[in-house]
Amino acid sequence: MRRLISLIILILSKIFDHSVTAVRSTVARKQKVRQNERMIPWPILLLYIYGILLIVGGLMGCVKAKSVPSLVAGVGCGVIALLLGYRYAWHFAPHAALVLSLLLIFLMGRRYLRTRKAMPALLIVVLSVVVALAQVYVLVFVGAGSEPL
Repeated sequence: MRRLISLIILILSKIFDHSVTAVRSTVARKQKVRQNERMIPWPILLLYIYGILLIVGGLMGCVKAKSVPSLVAGVGCGVIALLLGYRYAWHFAPHAALVLSLLLIFLMGRRYLRTRKAMPALLIVVLSVVVALAQVYVLVFVGAGSEPL
């Protein structure tokens, strides 16, 4: 378990280092303020947190309920969210992140309405709504393919 945690920390540190250097100069120009060079733009940070929480949720579903579909779905969606955060400057990344969050809102919203259990369905719906709103903001006010604010 310690090896897995250290591997995840190593991967996340590599992701954060690369994405910060890739978007640092453009973000500072857009905001016209001096920024810390280690600062991560908020839509990218939001996707990282979202991806990590999806992966952890899939792992918890596998451990607690012995649910392999939960593991596959959680890890799959989490890795997609992390990849979209890692390469956010791709012109389709905000669109793909929006589609991913809307898909999870639909699926987990249906599950919540069917079971009326808040965990994990309602938590994923709330997180997905936050991510969807952030992606809509980026698409409307910043533009696809641009570095986020």
